[in-house]
This record gives sequence, structure tokens and C-alpha cells, in this order.
Amino acid sequence: MSYDYTVERALKQQKLRRKARRGEIALKRLYKFIRFLIILFIFYSVFKILNCHYWYLPTDLYKQKNTSRIEILGNNIVSAEKILNQMKKVPTEKKPIYMINPEKMTKEIEKLTPVKRAYIRRFWFPARYVVMTDEVIPAITVSPSEDAPAVAAFAHSGELISRDYLPLDKKFEAANILTYGTNGDDYEKWDKEKISDLYRLSKLIEEYSGEKVKYIDLRAPHNTFVQLETIRIRLGEIDNSVFEKIKQLPALLPEVKKLSDQVKYIDLSWQESTYIKMK
Repeated sequence: MSYDYTVERALKQQKLRRKARRGEIALKRLYKFIRFLIILFIFYSVFKILNCHYWYLPTDLYKQKNTSRIEILGNNIVSAEKILNQMKKVPTEKKPIYMINPEKMTKEIEKLTPVKRAYIRRFWFPARYVVMTDEVIPAITVSPSEDAPAVAAFAHSGELISRDYLPLDKKFEAANILTYGTNGDDYEKWDKEKISDLYRLSKLIEEYSGEKVKYIDLRAPHNTFVQLETIRIRLGEIDNSVFEKIKQLPALLPEVKKLSDQVKYIDLSWQESTYIKMK
């Protein structure tokens, strides 16, 4: 009787296949276990990162002087101290900074008159705020006399900027207006149109004269004067005709400057005529 080698080869092949199958199953289980460990490590790492101390603001945040945890940008009128004082009104929460909603602090900052809008961005490592402010643009300042500091200012948009925010940065080209706020002309009640007219008047006089306007004197509302760098101009009462009158300046000033030591002021207050008042 001959030995059947075909059966023996078939049994060996089946045994090898079963062994290979067991190897594949073991390898898959190993991969699943490694993947589970990786996922577990990721979750653990994320948990530790989200709860590490770098996410937390110090409890004495506002007591620190020159703190690097709050950076303030865009404030040219409102001081950093005033912005910090507004932020203090919102208690510092003992939460990671990504869980703190800065909206309340933003609203407090926007209560400051010169601030149109405020934005607060939050950063990590370490936890800190970057405060960005969008401020109004000053149009005019108000002073009681030529030698006195400004007591108020107005923005182009009409907002009254109180003395708390003065003096203004020199980079603002605001027109200086002298007034006592009396005689029924309370500057606190000036509207946007009047502010715009005074600013426009100042800039047009500078354009036509080629000189800087030091101030517009409204202390006697019906007898307005403008002080340039070299000469004084009388405008009389401010009305719509004043914008036409100042167009005469380019023709008058060259001749007036030749007699500058003898001229008291140029009188543009009359409708039909122009006078040069001598000393």
C-alpha cells in the first residue's frame, strides 16, 4: 500500500494557514492596543494642557505694576490706567483663560466716552489679554483763554471729550476754540454741525493763509477773531458768509505782511468791504 503524500501536504498547508491566521489576529490585537494607548495618551495630554497653570491669570492681576499680562493698543486719548480701572470692575474668574468671556470687560471699556469700540483677545503661555481700542478723532479743543489749557474737546462725531482725557496728544490737529461758555453759547450743548463748521473754518483759513491757526476766539460771539502765526483776523459773527470772506486772504496777506508791524488786524466782518485796522 503506497503512502499518500497529497494528504500530508494538505494538512501541512492548513496548519500553516491557521498559524498565519493566529499571527494576523495577534497583530491586529496589538495594533488595537497600541492605538488605544495612543488615544489614551492624547486625551491625557490634552487634559493636562488645558488645565496647566499657564492658562490661568494671576489673582493679583490688577495689583501688579507694568504687568505683561495685559497689553493695551490703540489708546491715544484714554490712558492705560483708565482702561485698567474699567477692566477691574469685572472680577477675575478662577478659570482657564479660554473659558473666560471678555464681553463684560469690553462693555466696561466702551463706557469711556472717547472709546468707540474695544476688542479683547486672549492668549496663552502665559495667559494674557491684548486690549485693542478704536477711539474717536478729536476735531476741536475748548479753552477759556489763549494761555489756559483746554477744558474740553469735541470729536468729529460730536462726542464731548471731558477734561479727564486732556491734554490731547500733539499729533491730533484739533482746532483750538476760545470761549467762556457764557452769553447763551454753552459749548457743552454744541451739536455736531457746529463742531464741523468750526473745524472746517479753521482748516480753510489755514489753507487760504498758508499759516497755522493758533485759535478762534468766540468769547464775544458777535465779534469773532482768528489768530494766525503772524496776523490777527476779525470775522465778526460766524455765519454762512464767513466762508466766502476768507477767500480774500490769499490776495490780502502778501501786502499786509509788508506792514505787519503796523497792522492790528484784518477786518473781514463787513459784507461789502475789507478793512485793515492799523495800530
